[in-house]
Amino acid sequence: MDCSSSKIKDYLMNKKILLTGSSGFIGKNLTIYLLEKKYHVYAILNNKKQNKLHSNRLKKKYKNYNPIFIDDINQIKKKVVNLNTNILINLASRYLRGHNFSQMIDLINSNILFTTSVLEAFPKNRLKKYINLSSVMIHKNSEEYHPQNLYAATKKSFLDILKFYQIFYNDIKFYNLFLHDIYGENDYRDKIIHTIVKNQKINKEVSINSKKLALNLLNVNDVNQAIDLIINKQIKSGDYIIKSKNFTNMVNLIKQINKSIKKKIRLKILNNKIENKIKKKIKILPYWKQKFVIEKDLIKYINESN
Repeated sequence: MDCSSSKIKDYLMNKKILLTGSSGFIGKNLTIYLLEKKYHVYAILNNKKQNKLHSNRLKKKYKNYNPIFIDDINQIKKKVVNLNTNILINLASRYLRGHNFSQMIDLINSNILFTTSVLEAFPKNRLKKYINLSSVMIHKNSEEYHPQNLYAATKKSFLDILKFYQIFYNDIKFYNLFLHDIYGENDYRDKIIHTIVKNQKINKEVSINSKKLALNLLNVNDVNQAIDLIINKQIKSGDYIIKSKNFTNMVNLIKQINKSIKKKIRLKILNNKIENKIKKKIKILPYWKQKFVIEKDLIKYINESN
């Protein structure tokens, strides 16, 4: 095969991506983003009714969408061994701020066992890039490892497992992309931006834990852009972060938004203890620039909601 034919083959394979975690908020957004850009998306999904319903809707609109349903991890190898893709994106993540015994099992199964099983099953001689989304919560108040909760501990555990694959498969490029707080349209998770929009619509108070509460808020579309850059650019393997330029004080944000809308957001400021800002120093992803800002986005969501 000549050089030009090899480049064409690599390009075509780069348009085919295996994706885990496509049923989550970031995953649903990234799936549609990739499909719109004509990537062929192969998505591993638990064989559940809600996943099948969502997949059926996508299949009607996008011919390049390929769901792969599994009942348990023992089916993974058979399902992925013959896939003609060379990029694997891991978004699979179970988030819990706190946990009980059964939730502990779920965290480990989702964030360690499942993610490792997919990587282990995928043919390493075919894999060129592995993109893993991680969390700054593994650095609670420290430059070193200091997990904020068990969720963060499982995310760090998987990073340690990835280190093994990085050492033994040095032809594969591994990327860990660290995130703070992600928001976006159609986000129905129990997160602060969704709560503000929902409560404003029904004229219900929004409780903010402290007047000092500040979050690093990034639009999910900026995450999509970052992943697309990793897919298409020649970026060195390693740990990278994408984040908003500034931490946003939530009380000040609501007061600012109230100046621009007719029906005001009712605000209740609590006096609870809050976590310090996580300011772990990680390299910003090359070529990436933030395009969305929370101040404009929140006004847009409120106007659309009303």
